[in-house]
Amino acid sequence: MPGWLLASFLLLPAQAGVEAGGSLKTLYSYSRSPLTGREHWLDLNRARLSLKGEAWGLKASVDYDHELRFGSQLRSLESRLFGLAEPASFLDMDQTISSGTDAGWRHRLYRGWVEAAALGWTLRFGRQRVAWGTGKIWNPVDVLNPYLPTALERDQRLGVDALHLRRGLGDLGQAEGVWALGRSWVETDVLTRVKGNYRGADAALLGGKVAGSTGSWLAGGELAWDLGGGSLHGEWTYTDLETRTPFWRALVGYEYSLSNARSAALRDLWFNVELFQNGRGATDPSRYDVNLLRSGREVALARTYLGTALKKDLHPLVVVELALLQNLNDQSRFLSPSISWNAWRELHLSGGWQHFGGRQRSEFGRLPNLAFLQAQYFF
Repeated sequence: MPGWLLASFLLLPAQAGVEAGGSLKTLYSYSRSPLTGREHWLDLNRARLSLKGEAWGLKASVDYDHELRFGSQLRSLESRLFGLAEPASFLDMDQTISSGTDAGWRHRLYRGWVEAAALGWTLRFGRQRVAWGTGKIWNPVDVLNPYLPTALERDQRLGVDALHLRRGLGDLGQAEGVWALGRSWVETDVLTRVKGNYRGADAALLGGKVAGSTGSWLAGGELAWDLGGGSLHGEWTYTDLETRTPFWRALVGYEYSLSNARSAALRDLWFNVELFQNGRGATDPSRYDVNLLRSGREVALARTYLGTALKKDLHPLVVVELALLQNLNDQSRFLSPSISWNAWRELHLSGGWQHFGGRQRSEFGRLPNLAFLQAQYFF
């Protein structure tokens, strides 16, 4: 744990107290190597300790992980070439304790920040999640914490090492400024965002310098509007990286919950549909740049996508989910059914399958199918 963050907790007075919690997770997955086609498996075990403290107008929060991985997947060619395939971070909050051909052990700060508030302003420094955008599958405006829709751990989103300044504007508005730290000005993001509400519609505008070059910039907006008992949402961005032709991204979607449906089959069914236009993507699979995904800055390779997500409560303790993504350029697809069960108190069990279909050179067709089982206990 970084010394500055540990000191923040040690300086809190005894009467302030520190809230502690966390979770234990084991995640088993079985798949094939996308490079060699060989079958392999991986068992991820994670112990997470979460601490929160507050005193003198100062807040601090830490999510501290120990992760043990073992399995034949660690011997695969892609593991040797790309490791965990996580984007580089500015703050040194990760360390490998041991590694071998069949096992690896590391500890890290998944989140770790200190926050101060004064005169209506709030300043947070450290590794944090800056949640922008209205989309549920894709987020064109979320350039700081991009999220891969096919990720196995959908509840895990890597944070950004940043200074985040914000201030409330009225009851529902907010102004924000984020300086996402980079090792050079080229790798640095400096963005501002203003959000407000008008007659039930939430809208936001944002823009500023983004990583890519010394003068790269982005402008965009987002909207969420209650319509027909559901939510119509959209996002758009225009980006000029200076190193290539500027491009647009846009998303429009609609989500709805059938909480009072007469039919038992439809009752408590939630669905979301989104159309995503990715101006940086290619229409020809031979022009896909897979390295963009590995960099952690991009989440799609093609130009146009259609996505659908469904969730249904079979029982207060049992939930089934289905995600379907369609690449409309190369006609490849991703299908992911799963089921979760709150088996006992804070113990949650889940399992599912990820199916990647399409031609061999297509975006999703080049990836192998995957099955997984997970157990997680919260304390």
